[in-house]
Amino acid sequence: MKIEKHAVTHPYKFSIGVNYYNTTSYTCTIELSGPTTHTITVAPGTTGSYGPITPGQYTVGIYTTGPGTYNYRLDGGGSTPTFINNANGHGAVYTINAQNNLTVGITN
Repeated sequence: MKIEKHAVTHPYKFSIGVNYYNTTSYTCTIELSGPTTHTITVAPGTTGSYGPITPGQYTVGIYTTGPGTYNYRLDGGGSTPTFINNANGHGAVYTINAQNNLTVGITN
């Protein structure tokens, strides 16, 4: 009996996800731009997840139109945000190399 080895190309790529939370009284928007591009609208006081996304270089924007000052958080990318004020409201933009699950949050 002869055993042959054959190389197999697996059709699935490694993927990760985005967990999110919004503890404010206003709707929050999370914009992902990279290998996976998607906009997540997060209702006030909610949590959730989105995925899968493909690992790689991303720009992640976290916005709200609510008045006042907010804390924007992104875990999993190791980046310092740029704080912005534009047509999406005010928020923070991160440029990251996402290789693990991300956690995005907005709090007051």
